[in-house]
Amino acid sequence: MGLLAGLLLFASNSVFAQIELTVPDVKGAPGGSVIVPVVISEGRSVTAIQFVLTFDAAVLNITNDSSILAGGSLADHSVGSNRDSGKLTVVIFSSSLSNLKPSSGAVVNVVFQVSAGAAMGSSSPIQISGARASDTNGNAVAIATKGGTLTVSNSVTTPTAAANELVFPQIANGSFAGGSFVTTLIFLNPTGVPTSGEARFFKSDGTPLVVSLTNGQTGSTFPFTLSEGGSVFLQTDGTGALSAGYARVVSSGPLGGTILFSQLDAGGQAVTESGVGSSSPGTHFSVPLLYSKDSANTGIAFANLSSDTVEILLTLRDRAGAALGTQKAVLAPGQHLPRFATEYFTSLAGQPDFLGSIESLALTPVSAIALKLQGALLTTFPVVEVK
Repeated sequence: MGLLAGLLLFASNSVFAQIELTVPDVKGAPGGSVIVPVVISEGRSVTAIQFVLTFDAAVLNITNDSSILAGGSLADHSVGSNRDSGKLTVVIFSSSLSNLKPSSGAVVNVVFQVSAGAAMGSSSPIQISGARASDTNGNAVAIATKGGTLTVSNSVTTPTAAANELVFPQIANGSFAGGSFVTTLIFLNPTGVPTSGEARFFKSDGTPLVVSLTNGQTGSTFPFTLSEGGSVFLQTDGTGALSAGYARVVSSGPLGGTILFSQLDAGGQAVTESGVGSSSPGTHFSVPLLYSKDSANTGIAFANLSSDTVEILLTLRDRAGAALGTQKAVLAPGQHLPRFATEYFTSLAGQPDFLGSIESLALTPVSAIALKLQGALLTTFPVVEVK
């Protein structure tokens, strides 16, 4: 514990609304491994956090430090840990004083080994204690905790919503005059433990988007299992009427992933293709704006994964950063909204060209990706997170 002591400084008063740190209920087979996420409900005000997990050492154990995996809610944070029989102490901190990502997600994923002699139906509580969090100034952030239970079973644990998730705010599939669009999702399992999950496709209004894949599957939800170090490729086949939306990928453990957005000509040959990683939900983005009348336009596709209506303030800025105007966008729960700059700022249409940026600010985290239309070619690229 000497290494961990003193890493975090906490004031005596809490200055932010309370957040929650939780462990879900999970299932694990005798002699097998199971990934247990520790999930934070809100990270935008948290720079550092520490907590202790306790569990029944007769049922569970943690074999080595590589069993403590950084979660998707971390930015440039480091994870320190001490292991003992039936106890794990975790400290998460950022040397640059960065906050955690604002949306809900895993701060760590712990790989537990279930005892080979554990009886079916037996269980171990996984409790959280000693939880403390601080902001960039060392002020304490109020934090509640809720433990979970591991039950010994041969059934598969259902992935915890938002704990380990990839979000792709723009997908497209189907034909149009002169060609078609195809979307390919690629996931990688960077851990030494098998991981299960599912890819979910949604229309712009948040309802399920049914697509056909090149492997013959048709639907809006596609379950998958990844072996240790394995990968999965899901590619739409480009058939049917052109439709757009977004995709969410949830899994029982952390994944790496990317999306390939392909435009094909009438003969099925690739015209253009771009690859973009998943978009972590955030509240403050900026997108470089390149506009040329009758030639090029730039936009943003937003996806609201929350259960609340989100209002987004958009600011048009010139190359010097001066604000030229503002507009608001409103997203209903589950809604996807792709629009170009000229749809928000109609004055651009009267200019021959414009170089600058669009800044977006929301109180509730949304996922976003930038769109660029050059003639008939549509491509995507990442947005820039504003600190």
